[in-house]
Amino acid sequence: MATKRTAGLDIKVLEDKEVLMHFGDNPAIDIATGTFMNGWHSAGMEPNDSTWGENRPVTKNDTQLTGGQTASSFTAGAVTGSVNLIPGSPVVDYIEWPETASKSNVLLRKHSNKVAKAYVARVHKFQSGIVGIKVSREKAVLTIDQRDTANDPQARALAIAYDNGDDGYMFEEMFYKIGADGTVEQVDPKIFQTIADVETQLTAGTAFIPDASADGLTAMNVATDSVESSVDGVDLNDITAADPQPDPGV
Repeated sequence: MATKRTAGLDIKVLEDKEVLMHFGDNPAIDIATGTFMNGWHSAGMEPNDSTWGENRPVTKNDTQLTGGQTASSFTAGAVTGSVNLIPGSPVVDYIEWPETASKSNVLLRKHSNKVAKAYVARVHKFQSGIVGIKVSREKAVLTIDQRDTANDPQARALAIAYDNGDDGYMFEEMFYKIGADGTVEQVDPKIFQTIADVETQLTAGTAFIPDASADGLTAMNVATDSVESSVDGVDLNDITAADPQPDPGV
């Protein structure tokens, strides 16, 4: 039985958070400073008490065998997310009505099977001064079903459906430290280090490889994509620019 509570829990208190989206095909974030390059759009304002959701289901499948034995397998389900946004931003408008045409300054909304798709980045700012950026490696499907209106601003629930890339990876995540002078730098690891004389120490017995990895460990490098300097993002300040004009008879 535990005799005392631990003070080492990984408890992070959020100070602020923001969702950003890139509707083009070449998103980029500077790895050294966490600066978002051209083409990223803020999803807009969130209620102060809003909650970000992320659902990653894994189903356990059991097969009953003779002798009272059971074999189990696991199936990964769809990864989804959610966030509450206050309507009014061009991003929310585009997600709600991805097919919009204009005629004589009148917006014509079409209800069809088309959905908005974008790379989604979630920025967490903690009271400790750490900023975390978690971004999807593929475009996610974005939908807003319910649209409530009241005297006070009503948040609308944005549903996010993520996809894996061809390499099997879904997200990239980085952490940054904001200094007292406002400078931003990466949070460097303190335990993982580059040891020059690993083989010598293994031979001398001053280092060892865990038994579970007696055959040696090989570091796994996440595949990186080359990002072009040009960005062909959607201009959400003019969301009707690329939309076909309706028939004059409309």
